[in-house]
Amino acid sequence: MTSFLPTIAKQLGYSTIVVGTIYSILPILSLIIKPIVGAIVDHFRVKKLIFLTFILLSGLTAFSLMFVPSIPLDSSVELNCHSATYLNVCPEDNVPLSKCSSKRVKDVNGGKFGCDLKCENSVHFRNEMCSNWGFKDYCQLSNSSIVNAIEYYEPNTSQIIRPRSNKNYYNDDYVYLSATLEMNHSVNVDNCFYFRISYASFYFNYSEVVNHTPVCNSSLRSQCQVQCNSEVIMDLITPQKYKGSVLGLSHFWIFFLLVSLFWVCQAIIYSLGDSICFDQLGNKPNLYGKQRCWGAIGWGIFSIFAGWLLDVFSSSEVNKNYLPIYYLCLLVLLANFFVASKLKVTETKISTNIRKDFGKLLVEVKVLGFLTWAIVVGICTGMIWQYLFWYIEDVASINECNTQRWIKTLQGLVSGVQCFGGEVPFFFWSGWIMKRLGHLNCMSLVLGVFAFRFFAYSVLTNPIWVLVIELTNGITFGLAYAVLMSYASILALPGSESTMIGLVGGVFEGIGVSLGSLIGGCLYDKYGGAQTFRLFAYGAALMCAIHLLCQKVLKANRKLGLPSFISGSTEYASPNEAIHMLIDD
Repeated sequence: MTSFLPTIAKQLGYSTIVVGTIYSILPILSLIIKPIVGAIVDHFRVKKLIFLTFILLSGLTAFSLMFVPSIPLDSSVELNCHSATYLNVCPEDNVPLSKCSSKRVKDVNGGKFGCDLKCENSVHFRNEMCSNWGFKDYCQLSNSSIVNAIEYYEPNTSQIIRPRSNKNYYNDDYVYLSATLEMNHSVNVDNCFYFRISYASFYFNYSEVVNHTPVCNSSLRSQCQVQCNSEVIMDLITPQKYKGSVLGLSHFWIFFLLVSLFWVCQAIIYSLGDSICFDQLGNKPNLYGKQRCWGAIGWGIFSIFAGWLLDVFSSSEVNKNYLPIYYLCLLVLLANFFVASKLKVTETKISTNIRKDFGKLLVEVKVLGFLTWAIVVGICTGMIWQYLFWYIEDVASINECNTQRWIKTLQGLVSGVQCFGGEVPFFFWSGWIMKRLGHLNCMSLVLGVFAFRFFAYSVLTNPIWVLVIELTNGITFGLAYAVLMSYASILALPGSESTMIGLVGGVFEGIGVSLGSLIGGCLYDKYGGAQTFRLFAYGAALMCAIHLLCQKVLKANRKLGLPSFISGSTEYASPNEAIHMLIDD
């Protein structure tokens, strides 16, 4: 569910800027809420109750997302009338038509489709309709001083013309028409499609509907809102994102509140889940890494299954049916609730010197340097978490139209490769790798592989190759996560390991992922996916070079007594043993 949320937002009509802003707020919310919930758990000793409550709430919240409506998008075209009448469809802001959108229109079999039009009225329009279109009733109607009330266009409805009386469809500001267009007469010129109107109907009343061939003596142009009975045509006409401010839309606030609640629930579940996991392991905390692998395996299996399920239940290439995801998420979390209710949870005593130890940690230069690295890794991770699936869909729409039929299956396979080909093996082998290379060299390696990964995305033309690129997730997330936890434990003062790990996790998610989501969204909206990933590649490469340079400079100046947060000889601790979320006195 979490992986598909950005693409769900995309289909609802939100831009990358809006999605980036949302995902920059969510980590901050979890950063604020988790300590509060933790304090409640520690004070009242209700760990299991809180854990079960948020599992149930998470499932209900995810299921509620299916009821969130799409943003009303303004589908407008230009009506151009002369010797023949055409509807001119050109992309917004002169953005080139995607290869797949053009192909879908051209692949539509010859035939007719209907569109309801609400066009801006003018004296010129009235004269042409009266004298050339053959609407004689319109001449009398336009001269009449009696105009009955009408119901204006409502987005995402099947019809535009909605009368409140059975009399006149006339208004000083708008003309309401029903047009029939033929695909055989459509023309593609440069970046625009021109659909010829075979005939049009002006509704004078319910019983009198006359078809006329619209022609004009002089050139006539009018902006029209349109609703057609062809999904392919509406996909071409309807903008992909809402241009105005979403803050005034109730649709947005419903979506934002539900996503925020779901995110916070998941954050609390993960946090308490780790704590309960250590309760179950008892005096064998070194087995935590293997337990973490089972989580990655479950994520991979259900991601693949969910992606396949989406494509099976989606009859359209244009809009996917996310209904199976909502039901699947609810069922899985209900099963999780049942299993978790059988667990025996024990409370653990927390170190009483956390505040004192925490203050000592913050004045260490090496800790600040490590936190800076955690922020950079979080920024890179946020970009991938929020926009990789979005980018895969964009690449498919531009270059590989056939892939769109099973794009969700591909996205599920991407998550599967990330887990099985990356996270699982590196969670097992991360200890051996860090022992051979050292934590600091592993940090540089993570940044370098991030640079390679982002650059590979930027040159992608066939989305299927993402599966190969995702093998690097083992280093950029599996190894990076192990380094985060292990090195945090090494730097921590005695008795403050859980505080340090919590601090690093908060900085990684609350600052790094938050910034990555916001920066990535703004750049994606302005420069597009490929260029944004290219910029992130340059940034990661630069930070990798700086990290390596700092190591050399500070090692060379160690004799001068300069503080070194990137010492070459760091004491090794197994990442499994380093992850102690709770410390017993």
